[in-house]
Amino acid sequence: MFDEGLDRRFARHDAMAKAVQDWALQHFAMYPEKGYWSKTVSCITNTRGISIDELSDRLVRDHGVLISEGYGEIKGKTFRIAHMGDLTVPDVRGLLGTINAILGL
Repeated sequence: MFDEGLDRRFARHDAMAKAVQDWALQHFAMYPEKGYWSKTVSCITNTRGISIDELSDRLVRDHGVLISEGYGEIKGKTFRIAHMGDLTVPDVRGLLGTINAILGL
């Protein structure tokens, strides 16, 4: 982390967040309203009514990647994609491309 430098690390997290949020706005919707979005994980509203469990299972089984379902009152209505730590923009774009392929987007 210190080799990368904190400024570069935070900028990478911002770039990954923007990639996920732009994708979400194109294909779904963001939860919550703008101004409350996280730089480390995006919560996406399931406006397409997809089976998040099926998508998640397929991502893990066939591609070795993980998304998380919403919880509580928004379980089944949202899913979350992380964009922090050692992930890179190409990692995130690869996940989004895989989701697009699975869902036929």
